[in-house]
Amino acid sequence: MNPSFLLPNRFKKIGIILFPIGLIIWMITQRGLFNTDLNHSLKVITLTLSFFSFLFGLYFTTFSKEPIEDEYINSVRLKSFQISSITQMVFFLISFTLMFILNIEPNGDGGLSLFLLCSIILYWMMYMVIFNYTLITNKSKLDD
Repeated sequence: MNPSFLLPNRFKKIGIILFPIGLIIWMITQRGLFNTDLNHSLKVITLTLSFFSFLFGLYFTTFSKEPIEDEYINSVRLKSFQISSITQMVFFLISFTLMFILNIEPNGDGGLSLFLLCSIILYWMMYMVIFNYTLITNKSKLDD
């Protein structure tokens, strides 16, 4: 990946904070567990802010430079993107096959949006897990 498209390393720390906080608040608000007395406009504002903080946190965490950005890091990024893409394709194949065989489908526009959102989150979560796992395991091997 071209290093000019990557954010400075300090954004990773911001993303690590924004990502889980936004996701937790968004999920709690969606489930109705977060102060059900909120009026509709305040609930929409809470959902919007928490979802975008989740997305920006995910973006900052994924596209931040490592402290040492070299060819090895670029090859790990590429490998992680490839495995994440394959995982997402397998997810789509399995889910659409099950939908066809079991004759079920997402309920309305909200169900379809949730299904597609889950596939996007699966892709980026797989990328982050594979990328960081590879760096951690290979760092311990290189240190020995």
